[in-house]
Amino acid sequence: MSLAFALTGGIACGKSMAEACFAACGCRVLDADQVVRDLESAGGAAVAPIVARFGEGVLAADGGIDRQALASEVFSNPAARRELEHIVHPLVRRATEVWLGQAGAGEISVFSAALLYECGWEKTWQGVVCVKASRETQVRRMCQARGMTEAAAEARLNAQMPLAEKVKRSDWILENDHDDPEALKRQVEALVASWKRNLD
Repeated sequence: MSLAFALTGGIACGKSMAEACFAACGCRVLDADQVVRDLESAGGAAVAPIVARFGEGVLAADGGIDRQALASEVFSNPAARRELEHIVHPLVRRATEVWLGQAGAGEISVFSAALLYECGWEKTWQGVVCVKASRETQVRRMCQARGMTEAAAEARLNAQMPLAEKVKRSDWILENDHDDPEALKRQVEALVASWKRNLD
């Protein structure tokens, strides 16, 4: 028997930090963003269909996708963004299913995806974990770490599913409002310990 959970959260809530904590607790961790990067790298399964739709202008010199060029094509074009998602999301799902199938007996898998609910992927798992922080903390982190203005940070947050909605729909919440990695690690350790009891 093995277990599989999903991890999500809002921007600048600390999802990457939580991923590291789960890995340190012995979980198998897969990040959806890394899957997309692999699919869009040279030889990746997403390269040919993306080029067929968006043209050779999105090709990088190494034969992969120039992510900046692609972003400029879809950033302000919702229809183009949906077309890109229709190409990439099924490939991510397929790669994730292969990864899940490689889990050994007694292993715990954690799939991390910021857009889990937006993509309707929450049903695959034995539960969903959401990392949360206050909006003020999110804005502060975005300004400090990404050099964004407060207005730009607020606009980015307003364009996403409200964090409160993700929290409401999730099974477990990790509080990460105080820039304290140890506090987050303790929460993850307690959660993984409870999951492991279900494996015994």
